[in-house]
Amino acid sequence: MLKIDKPFLYVITSGKRWKHEEVAKAALKAGVRIIQYREKEAPARVMVGEARRIRKLCDEYDAMLIVNDRVDIAIACNADGVHVGQDDIPAEIVAEIFDGIIGMSVKTVEQAKQAEEYADYLGAGSAFPTGTKESKVIGVEGIRRIVEAVSIPVVAIGGITRENVLEVLKTGVAGVAVVSAVSMADDPEDAARKLLGILSTFNGGR
Repeated sequence: MLKIDKPFLYVITSGKRWKHEEVAKAALKAGVRIIQYREKEAPARVMVGEARRIRKLCDEYDAMLIVNDRVDIAIACNADGVHVGQDDIPAEIVAEIFDGIIGMSVKTVEQAKQAEEYADYLGAGSAFPTGTKESKVIGVEGIRRIVEAVSIPVVAIGGITRENVLEVLKTGVAGVAVVSAVSMADDPEDAARKLLGILSTFNGGR
């Protein structure tokens, strides 16, 4: 399970503007305690090196590292968890070979209920349109339905920014995941800190 204060900020790295390690370090310095390393194009040798460097950073900040898609990379860098999508290795098979946190992407209540048996948390979205990748927008109400349908933590993802994050938090999600809002920001550390501030204020007002 995700043992972290709720609601939490879950930062997913992108190497498009800053290096993965730079994004991770900036987010960790801001106070983020869960990082997902997501790289779709680099060779495995490069990915292992990046993931291991981020693992070291996470250790320094007592934070969790999740690896996207690649169970082999997660094992090689001693990651805390792996996150898989609907077209990746099924969560039940991941559970057979990986002893750690398993997250799974879902878009419907049906997918969420099926994943609940094997996953430790769900990534639900897209909440809003996003430029990161083509993804069906299920909206805030779609996320709310998933939260209400399962008993494991749900993390909202997709187009989440400082301007709309409160709307997402009101669905009862355990956390919110962002890519561009931090990884593509002019100042990733400042961007992460401002998002954390909103989450903290929301939590204090509950």
